[in-house]
Amino acid sequence: MERTHNKFLSQLSTTDEILHKVVMKQGVILLPTTDTPFRNLIRIITGQQLSVKAADTIYKRVENHLGIGYSPESVLNTDDSVFRSLGLSRSKTSYVKAVAEAAGPDCSNFDEFNNLTNEEVLKRLIAIRGIGLWSAQMYLMFHLCRTDVFAPGDYGLRKAMSKLYGYDTEGKDAIWEERAAIWAPYRTFASLHLWKYLDNK
Repeated sequence: MERTHNKFLSQLSTTDEILHKVVMKQGVILLPTTDTPFRNLIRIITGQQLSVKAADTIYKRVENHLGIGYSPESVLNTDDSVFRSLGLSRSKTSYVKAVAEAAGPDCSNFDEFNNLTNEEVLKRLIAIRGIGLWSAQMYLMFHLCRTDVFAPGDYGLRKAMSKLYGYDTEGKDAIWEERAAIWAPYRTFASLHLWKYLDNK
């Protein structure tokens, strides 16, 4: 993975001087070690429309209650009121249960994702209640570790790019996708650096 990041850096040196300076300053950022597909989706749902800090706090409550390595069955057997007391909204409670149902008893329904294209994974995930395009894109990045994913609807990415390139944060998706196209096939790494750049600011 580090070798791939270095290829991304080399590419930036000739395609995007602005982001190249950011990456040089920030150093190598690698994708984290992942959990199971099921638990990563629960984490992603928990973080929908929340800051990273708030999302981590709530997810830790969920994990502490259910236990590390919790299963779909433990989610389905937990009363909705418990999830509400842990900080999940009514809608997110229904979403985590929908993911638990979709995973199957042993999570085997998600096993084949590694063999599917990005588009195929997105299609299957979006069919699950509560999993929208952004959540599915985050799954591609942080669970499947696909290195060429970009989420133009992510406000953090838009805000970072607006600071670096002067874009209007309310601009159409095509504006962001056009800029991101020059980072292919390493758009996930570009996203990681944009998020870190925003955090540093």
